[in-house]
Amino acid sequence: MRHSFSRLEHLPNEMLAEIFEYISTQTLFQPFYNLNYRLNTVIQSLNSHYLSLTTTDCDQIERYNFIAPYISILLIEGRAQLNLNYFTNIRRLILIQSTDEFVEQLERVHLPYLEHLVINLGNRRENDCMPYYWNRIFSYDLPYLNICCMYNINLTWTCSSWRQMLSLHILKIGDIDILVYELILSSCPNLCFFKFTRLISNKKPTNIIQHMNLKKLIIVIPWFEELSQDCLMNDFFSYVPNLEKLIFHRTNESKAINENYLQYDWYISSITSYLPLLSHFIYYFHILKSNWLINSTHPNIFDQIQEHFNYIHRHVYQRRFILDLMG
Repeated sequence: MRHSFSRLEHLPNEMLAEIFEYISTQTLFQPFYNLNYRLNTVIQSLNSHYLSLTTTDCDQIERYNFIAPYISILLIEGRAQLNLNYFTNIRRLILIQSTDEFVEQLERVHLPYLEHLVINLGNRRENDCMPYYWNRIFSYDLPYLNICCMYNINLTWTCSSWRQMLSLHILKIGDIDILVYELILSSCPNLCFFKFTRLISNKKPTNIIQHMNLKKLIIVIPWFEELSQDCLMNDFFSYVPNLEKLIFHRTNESKAINENYLQYDWYISSITSYLPLLSHFIYYFHILKSNWLINSTHPNIFDQIQEHFNYIHRHVYQRRFILDLMG
């Protein structure tokens, strides 16, 4: 063993670093860390130390505190518990179905180097504390946050102390209305990719300041929403004149599909008026199948809808109508 280790020490630092990149962080630290100053330096120089914990790791958490300051990518899934105060160098944080106790740490812990944040917390209580973390993102110092994705969270919005997030380029969140949309665009001048679920609101835009950097927009329509509710989409388009790629997701039951869809303009007038640089338009139509789909007297209505969509968007930009039959 000593002979093998001696041979390893003869390798240049660059080759050692390349070898260590293929070894998990936990496995790397146990045999090599604190053997000598040189190996410590090589290990500490790596930028991709990764720690992934699940519910089954709950009984071994304390042993990870030793390597916590060197971890740059942290994934927590299920009921695994950690003290985030030990993780002072986190660049990427991914939380999947984490516990309330763990999530509450985000209200207190300081993550000054955070670049990429993903939180997916399905099946949570309506009145939990997580929604307020959204306001912390815009109120505290996260100068390097570049990507933020928050799924299955009922966000609570208070904008009194929001500041500009110059570093944020990609944002994927849940339900927002036109006023929150306006606020996000004004707070994130360098945002280039934005995905959200569009809520209907009686509120009107207060101060339309065009956002010149947004290039890709994905809008999810709430399930089973009537076509008539789409009349306010002009307000959303009016903020982003340089948009290049637009994607919609709509979900409805097959029994609700009727001739009205053959008269729908699929945003052609809005796109013509507000999005002169659009080059790609993709529309995902998710259909929940029912007996109606089999017994319908108009079995080809979906083909007709697709033909109608392609016809009215036949000029200028590339378009795709994707029919997704679910169930």
